[in-house]
Amino acid sequence: MPGREFHFKVNTVNEPPEWVSEQVFYQIFPERFCNGNPAISPKTETIKVGEREYEKVSKQWGELPGSYDGSASREFFGGDLAGIRSKLDYLQELGVTALYLNPIFASHTNHKYDTNDYYKVDSGFGTNEEFAELSKEIHQRDMRVILDAVVNHTSVSNEWFDINDTNGKGAYHHPDSEYRDYYLFDGESSNYSGWKGIDSLPVLNFNNSQLKNKIYQDDDSVIRHWLKAPYHIDGWRFDVIHMLGEGEGAVNNAHYVSEFRKAVKQENPIAYVLGEHFFEATQWLQGDQEDGAMNYYGFAHPVRAFLAECDIAYDPISLSIPELSNWLLESKAKLPWKNQLSQLNQLDSHDTSRFLTLLDGDEKKMKLAASLLFTYVGTPCLYYGTEVGLEGGGDPDCRRCFPWERVESSDWLSFFKQLISIRTTCPELQRGAFMLLDATEEYMAFARVLGDEKTIVVFGLKSREVEIPLWKLGMEQGQIGSLIDDERYSFNNGELILQLDPLQARILKVTS
Repeated sequence: MPGREFHFKVNTVNEPPEWVSEQVFYQIFPERFCNGNPAISPKTETIKVGEREYEKVSKQWGELPGSYDGSASREFFGGDLAGIRSKLDYLQELGVTALYLNPIFASHTNHKYDTNDYYKVDSGFGTNEEFAELSKEIHQRDMRVILDAVVNHTSVSNEWFDINDTNGKGAYHHPDSEYRDYYLFDGESSNYSGWKGIDSLPVLNFNNSQLKNKIYQDDDSVIRHWLKAPYHIDGWRFDVIHMLGEGEGAVNNAHYVSEFRKAVKQENPIAYVLGEHFFEATQWLQGDQEDGAMNYYGFAHPVRAFLAECDIAYDPISLSIPELSNWLLESKAKLPWKNQLSQLNQLDSHDTSRFLTLLDGDEKKMKLAASLLFTYVGTPCLYYGTEVGLEGGGDPDCRRCFPWERVESSDWLSFFKQLISIRTTCPELQRGAFMLLDATEEYMAFARVLGDEKTIVVFGLKSREVEIPLWKLGMEQGQIGSLIDDERYSFNNGELILQLDPLQARILKVTS
């Protein structure tokens, strides 16, 4: 009897929305995607936050991030909501059907993970009214949009904390403040807990009933507000969701994640609840908490280990095809099937090096990785610029400006359009069963199956002839064609004989 983690799991009570697995997501770091309204671009200036003075630096579009001697989080290039709206035609032509936006709310930094005001779009991005119009146009195009919720911590400039004492009632300067217990202070002193020890990110304390009301319980709480008219977002991606709770140590975390889910679903039963987890996240993905997670553990990390030969910390690692197969199968088998389909699969993100850079620009490996992204179980998500070969190392280099001049000449663009088209026209790739056909030291083959629709994915490390056991799918003879080119093959006696090129993914569709 196999261990419980290999059993097939079904959850019929709290299922993810069906639309998620049908999407092609596109992650946008708003400050670096497109400058549509230069008039609102942040200007170079000095700001005071508590006892410290910071310089916000305005830079030219296309300069490399991270060169400012102060803090890379205070370099601004001018990306905004108007820029995103101006590129909706481009995104729709690419084949994108859903947008995931990194935080857009008022903040002193370019990344916006230190929220000053949860109810106000940052002025460098635009206005609440502009976001409402953007969301309206996205939905008119039959597309979706989810936002980033940063509710584990706030900025020190948030009115609740108010380190500059601008309102005379903030928690930092006033031990008797109504907001004092929103945070984790040491008695009546000015000492408090910051996220990962960072004092500019004071941690929120969900042991406080008023904080619960403001974040998720009240009718106009943060989580509910943006799901309602006129914004109508389609879900939330919750930042570091496993870290929030009561006091130190994320006490009672599961309860609050479940409560977030209830609040979201009460406003929109088919909204997407997505969690950020860099590591294994099985306990949050059994149905009653998150619909899916950013699938670092079950997709990005094993694919990186296999092709880029580095682990989560970018240390050297070697992974064979059987080891890759075992990692993928074990991680997905721990989850109910529909939650597997709702995992957000990415090769890279705003928190990791660009995958192409990790591969030292190796195009064959990149194309193989992208082919897996669009054919494996889960919902694919492209990080902005990947489709034109945008490079970048670790944060902040992975947050370069989108090189719009490449759109007319990039060979990558047509490749990604083709993969996206394959994904969106093959229902078996969206919600079909996964079946491993073979995984040897030299090649791997798997199938995605939905009724009579079958797609076969094959790749190998070396040039060689392989015999793919299609008999495992109950197929003895017939025709199969490539979805990448016009090649067609016949198979007999339940086996397809195929000549593989090194690191080339074959995506094949059974035609008869």
